[in-house]
Amino acid sequence: MSRLSGLGAVITLLLACDIAAAQPIDLEAQMRKIAASAPGTLGVRIVHVESGAGVSVNDAEWFPMMSVYKLPIAIHALRQAERGKLDLARSIELTAEDRRPGFSPLARQIAEHGPVSLTVRELISSVMRISDNTASDALLRAAGGPKAVGATLGELGIHGVDVSRYELEFAADYHGVCCLEQMRPFSLERFIDAVERVPPATRRKAAQSFVSDRRDSAQPDGIAGLLVRLTRGELLDAEHTRWLLDEMAEMHTRDTRIRAGLPPGTRVSLRPGTSGETDGVRAAHNDNAVIVLPNNRGHLVIAALMKGSRGTAEKRDATLAAVARAAYRWAMER
Repeated sequence: MSRLSGLGAVITLLLACDIAAAQPIDLEAQMRKIAASAPGTLGVRIVHVESGAGVSVNDAEWFPMMSVYKLPIAIHALRQAERGKLDLARSIELTAEDRRPGFSPLARQIAEHGPVSLTVRELISSVMRISDNTASDALLRAAGGPKAVGATLGELGIHGVDVSRYELEFAADYHGVCCLEQMRPFSLERFIDAVERVPPATRRKAAQSFVSDRRDSAQPDGIAGLLVRLTRGELLDAEHTRWLLDEMAEMHTRDTRIRAGLPPGTRVSLRPGTSGETDGVRAAHNDNAVIVLPNNRGHLVIAALMKGSRGTAEKRDATLAAVARAAYRWAMER
């Protein structure tokens, strides 16, 4: 081959690549492809907030929320504050009985230094920034409990999102621990001991049932709708909307998920949720986001929930990052 013909071949290849890169992304096809290769059942709803355009896969299926459910709790609490029914400056003392399993720096602080007092606003901040389980149950109790949150969701016309239990209750259900009412006064150490004494067969059955339990579960369409309406200022007043999204933007404990699929420095408010694993199966591996697009392109909402997943955490995270990467490119090409 002559040097000239070789150069022509290279130019032809580069032009072909440019043409391929210029083709608008078929986001629906991309989501189906990502879902097909996911290590579990993946549900996704993507919405460009300002236009309402969106794409879905398995968005009507129900998924365990885990800590995703903390977002509707926070919204309910802030709405109660706006109505004068909950004082955000009210101080709440947390004692040893308030310690909760799972991720909770507050539980460790109480164990090491004794009771801690936090305002309701500080509880919300702890829930949104680091997803503290002790703060979550204390906030839910102060805001009237699961039924009160459910009533707010109904009043707002938000469907496909359920809040039915406290963190401690669904942790017990996931692990197959019976009879929490008999653990009085409650002790985190007693709870952990009870978990360790659950027979393996009982533990497996409980974990399997948890995946299909409609309590504290959500449809991607429901979570996406909630995030869209939050971003539009339809759920809270302007001050609380801005504050809550700012608090969510400080969530960095799951940066390997949606945030990893976005350009560095992109502003994104996150609400992840993660369960434990039983026999290598994770009931829930979720992330949800409100993304601020550059150049006044508006906002992008991603609700991504995955259940019954196997494999490594890296593979699960990479799946959610791939969703974000494709969604962001789609939004920027609109």
